[in-house]
Amino acid sequence: MTSSVTEKKLTTERLGREDLPLAVYREVAAHLQQVTEVEVELEPRRSPTFNYFHSQIGAMVIRYPANLPQGDRQRIEQILDFYSQRYGPWERNL
Repeated sequence: MTSSVTEKKLTTERLGREDLPLAVYREVAAHLQQVTEVEVELEPRRSPTFNYFHSQIGAMVIRYPANLPQGDRQRIEQILDFYSQRYGPWERNL
């Protein structure tokens, strides 16, 4: 018996802001996950020293199919732009 396994090619983006609060990261992730087939993972900051002014999150990892429709990709950028206008530009490819 032969099984066919179809692998999805995923696009992965890593972005963040050093000063963005955890609650805002969670809000951004919730909005992004409303787009079909988008997955978001929040990676904790791995720092040997604690700083109250730094976020608890080291990076937000966004994954979606490489063939995601253009409208959905635009929606992702609209969501990210909305938050960058309020909190400052995202650092990409962390």
